[in-house]
Amino acid sequence: MKVRRLRDILDRPFTIRDLASGYTNNDDGATTDAVKGYNCNLNIRPSYQRNSVYNEDKRQAVIQTVLDECPLGIMYWVDLGNGQYEVLDGQQRILAICNYVMGNYSVKSSKFPSSAPQQDFPNLQMNLTDLAEQILDYELDIYVCEGTASEKMKWFHVINTAGESLNEQELRNSAYTGTWLSDAKQRFSTKSGRGVVLADENPNNDKAEPLLNGNWNRQEYLQTAIKWASQNDNDDSTNTIEDYMLKHQGDADASELWQNFSAIIEWVRGKFISYQNSLKGMDWGTIYKEYQLGQLDNNIIKNSASVINEKIAELVNDDEVTTKMKGIYQYIIYGDSKYLQLRAFDDKTIKQKYEEQGHHCVYCVDEGNNREYALKELAGDHITPWSLGGKTVPENCQLLCKKHNSSKGNNY
Repeated sequence: MKVRRLRDILDRPFTIRDLASGYTNNDDGATTDAVKGYNCNLNIRPSYQRNSVYNEDKRQAVIQTVLDECPLGIMYWVDLGNGQYEVLDGQQRILAICNYVMGNYSVKSSKFPSSAPQQDFPNLQMNLTDLAEQILDYELDIYVCEGTASEKMKWFHVINTAGESLNEQELRNSAYTGTWLSDAKQRFSTKSGRGVVLADENPNNDKAEPLLNGNWNRQEYLQTAIKWASQNDNDDSTNTIEDYMLKHQGDADASELWQNFSAIIEWVRGKFISYQNSLKGMDWGTIYKEYQLGQLDNNIIKNSASVINEKIAELVNDDEVTTKMKGIYQYIIYGDSKYLQLRAFDDKTIKQKYEEQGHHCVYCVDEGNNREYALKELAGDHITPWSLGGKTVPENCQLLCKKHNSSKGNNY
């Protein structure tokens, strides 16, 4: 790949004035090629670039660096020919600069008067013209790359290992561009996207009841949707996110991805009518698949929402259950009482029963084995198990050897 400095190509400095000239931003978070600069000669957001992720502090730092006349760091563009370019690296800094010059936000700086330390750019142009001109005349250090598409993407991955580094899904997006990805990002990577709204808000009550971890703006909702779809795909070859994206890259839209995701989320909403934050972030895609395959048929999750809700309330009020809400949900789904962290007998009760039983295992004695065990070789067991209403009280305690305790546990 050939790399040249933009200053050498133009035979003059390239400044913020040049960059912000003709700046337009029709970005909706999903549409590509919708952000332009440098008199529409620069595509700031080509298809492989991510959403804007800089927060207020990072935008502030960019403008402060410019005001301090310090180096802002190298940026990389791609030469598309005929005087057209696209941003390969530096998109976040470019957006911070252009949006400030357009008056879209203000910054606080010691360079401004102490009586008015917060300034937007239009105000600088009216009242602090020297600082406004200093910003516009700031030279940007830009290198222009020429090469094949594969060389471009390889270089894109290399230079994005530093700075505001891309996460795994943002890197995947750069490799599987097309109409399918654009539609998928519209649904799962924008604030008003149908997937984002469905995941964050319960349509049954219009309340904020999020079910996913992560940040939709960093493509993490999209990643979850694709992961779930890849698990449910009947084609065994599409068992990874990359496989699924490759298979569907040429699709006209992401309707199949949406249908799978919405079916899962609507199923969750239909089963758990009383929301708790512990529902957020569970692997609902895998759970839904297991449910569809009948692997959860013997568990409480198979019941109606009202029955599930009643059981949850019962478990919350059960003194024998010590787990937090997530454990209760896991028990409802998987049916294993280990998730409930049921109360165990205290040391005082164990020692008392040890002496009462003469250091024997109750079941061993029934089998004619009168071996005496060390205390550490015996475990406290509920005579009547929790599943049949047993409580953790001394009169419901017996000591069993490890063999019998294990075998009894398997029966309950």
